[in-house]
Amino acid sequence: MLSPFFIFIRVPTLLAIWWLRFRRESLKPAHREPPSFIVYRLDSLGDVVLTTPLFRALKQAIPRSRCTVVVQSEYRSLLATNPHIDEILAVPQSDQEWLPRGVRRLLTGFRFYRRELRHRHFDVAISPRWDVDEHLATLLCVLTNATKRVGYGCRTSVRKESANRGFDLAFDVCLPPGPVQHEVERNLAIAEALGAAVYDRRLDIPITDTDRRAASKLLRNVVAGCRLVAVGIGAASAGRRWPLKGYAETLNRLAKVNNVWPVIVCSGDELGDALKLSGRLEKQAILVSGAPLREVCAVLERCELFIGNDSGCAHLAAAMGCSTVTISRHPRRGDVPPRVQGQWPRMHFPTATSWRRHR
Repeated sequence: MLSPFFIFIRVPTLLAIWWLRFRRESLKPAHREPPSFIVYRLDSLGDVVLTTPLFRALKQAIPRSRCTVVVQSEYRSLLATNPHIDEILAVPQSDQEWLPRGVRRLLTGFRFYRRELRHRHFDVAISPRWDVDEHLATLLCVLTNATKRVGYGCRTSVRKESANRGFDLAFDVCLPPGPVQHEVERNLAIAEALGAAVYDRRLDIPITDTDRRAASKLLRNVVAGCRLVAVGIGAASAGRRWPLKGYAETLNRLAKVNNVWPVIVCSGDELGDALKLSGRLEKQAILVSGAPLREVCAVLERCELFIGNDSGCAHLAAAMGCSTVTISRHPRRGDVPPRVQGQWPRMHFPTATSWRRHR
């Protein structure tokens, strides 16, 4: 039996690639200045954050270029203040919940193309996704009227080689997997493939005074002299979430030697777990649940330390200059370890003394 992934992602993308072969001659260069880029970043929050250096590199390489970014609708506000982005297009969520997810995603993608992209032309269409494309970014990249398409090939991982086989033909510039390196480096490799020199690898999420005032209201009960420690308990999948017990033990140990005040950052769906964790702490935590993303960033900017799962929230903390301890089930080399009786490995955190020294 064919999988939904094959039917609703791979087949439409391969058909679009086949159709592209017959219309390449009609895709003439835009013949205008400045050149235009469109970047498809349809995956998770963390991926969006880690792509911000790419936007800056493109704009620094050609200051007068126009950069359009396509993201999921819930992440649009995060990029709204970015000076290196000229336009943000948001793919809306489907309200047809009765349809299978694959069908909803495919229909939403085609509607978005017809409404936003059908009559537009770009010089370069970019899909920075290094891993498996599960969000139809390659399909939209192919459908876009663009002179050149840039992205990673399907040999980056065994899973991608199987799930996205044939997607290499979508790109005029198809990047090899490259060495094991940080996702920021993989994103910037695309800018380098286009001839851009990379000088700055910092994450870039500008926030406003309005965001900072909203954060001050959320933190209004904090006593002067307390050191704020943010906690991110959420993650995309249950297997990436560290048990609440581990967070409680760590925060209570820190509280014995430091005047810390915990700030639990979570989505609205995770509020129940946040309340459970707060109940286990010696000092009642401040809960930041379901707040707008830039307000969350403003809160993290006020925190000295972030402890959390490998998630979008951890990337937000890093972008705001907060010292970050990320808890991951993966080893340093990046491979997925075999599960041993469903248990997490024992985590070793910096001691309170070393934290003070490094601060």
